[in-house]
Formats: sequence, structure tokens, C-alpha cells
Amino acid sequence: MDVRTEAVEGGPGGCAVAPLPESFHDLTIEQARGYACVACGEPLGFGRVYRGVVVGHDGGYLLDADVWACGPAAGR
Repeated sequence: MDVRTEAVEGGPGGCAVAPLPESFHDLTIEQARGYACVACGEPLGFGRVYRGVVVGHDGGYLLDADVWACGPAAGR
């Protein structure tokens, strides 16, 4: 079962309440830059919701990204 798909399709709040990826390496470039929804990958517009920080490491380097999601009213 894909938790992201379940949250996006039927759960209350949709993408805004979907679980975050465990690692920075699980994000696409668009998601890491804040251009795409962290849950469904769709381009973001007005009404986006700040979800938090996703962290990863590359050797001794800390990799982190502020991630965003579609708002509950986006209807995705």
C-alpha cells in the first residue's frame, strides 16, 4: 500500500497531511526547490501549505529542503 497515494486520493486534507519522505534523496529536484507538491508531485500555486524540513546526508554534508504541499482546498 502506498501511503502517499492513499492520502492524496481519499484522506481528509489530502496532500497537506500526507507523510513526509524519510530522506532528502527521496525528493525530486522540483520538490526540493519548493516548486512541486511533496506528496503528489504536482506544480504548486496559491494555497500551498508549508510541511516542514526533509533532511539527508551526503558524507559529512547536511542536505535539507523546506517542502510544501497542495492545500486542502486544492482538490487533488
